[in-house]
Amino acid sequence: MQRNGLRSLVLTCGLAMTGSALALGGGGGLPGGDDGIPEDVPASCPTETPDMLPRGATGFYQDRPEVPDGNVEVVTIGGRFGGERVHIYTPPGYSESDPNGYPVLYLSHGAGQDDSNWTSREEDWGGSADLILDNAIAEGRIDPMVVVMPDTSGCASGSPVSPGTRGGCVGLFKDTLMPYVESNYNVRTDRDSRAIAGLSQGGFVAFNVGLGNLDLFSHVFIYGSGWFSTSRRAFEREFESVLEDPQTNHRLNAPIVMGAGYDDIAYSNTEATIDILDEYGVVNLQEEYEGGHDMDSFRRMLHLTLPMMFVNTEGCGSP
Repeated sequence: MQRNGLRSLVLTCGLAMTGSALALGGGGGLPGGDDGIPEDVPASCPTETPDMLPRGATGFYQDRPEVPDGNVEVVTIGGRFGGERVHIYTPPGYSESDPNGYPVLYLSHGAGQDDSNWTSREEDWGGSADLILDNAIAEGRIDPMVVVMPDTSGCASGSPVSPGTRGGCVGLFKDTLMPYVESNYNVRTDRDSRAIAGLSQGGFVAFNVGLGNLDLFSHVFIYGSGWFSTSRRAFEREFESVLEDPQTNHRLNAPIVMGAGYDDIAYSNTEATIDILDEYGVVNLQEEYEGGHDMDSFRRMLHLTLPMMFVNTEGCGSP
């Protein structure tokens, strides 16, 4: 079940887009539209999420022999005596000479994990994110993108940090990750082409880095996370300038999407954080589903939110 925080939001965006738009109505069809939607349709701020896959679904992250493979590179950014390790996914057919470049998703892991988990094949906590992307691209659900999966274990914080400061991994992104990626990969460098998402502890990273820096990011997605009761007043206080800014919704090219399963330990935190966003009129969508605080849920949330990325550059307006 989806809880919709958009309410009476009026949406009037007019950017043309192709295959990645098709899943916004939940059909998830191939280009050309088995779901009856034309290939070229007007883009807008999504008012609902695509359909959530059922608990235990596996086909969307299987290694299909007929699907072209993207590449995952492991790099260390920094000097001889250490640095920041990061996994970077480039899509099938990635080209350094493509004049359009590629949009970028920054994808964070949870507590006790590192940059390897999102692409791991490990049964319990492996994300297989590269396979999810390969398959979604092949199906025409999304356009190719670069995905940056950093190790945020050393800077992630369960406390909100004031926008404009460098805590909560903001410094890592601004000083290290973004300069390296934008100097070494053929990616677009405008805010419309940057999204951030994270699971559990990585959801705090997405809030602090993404919502706290809407001059750099236009999409924020939270999987199985939300502010604890001890941090909610601090969130309102530290993010007051963002929550009360009438331009915040215009800077968000998709609603903030927060998803948690009914059995997720973070379910109540997700609901309470959604309530705060609703109170301030910040556009959001809550995805509720059968699932727990596990990679089965987070893989499905990644699959669900990918088609909402990079299809709108007009902002979401005001409710």
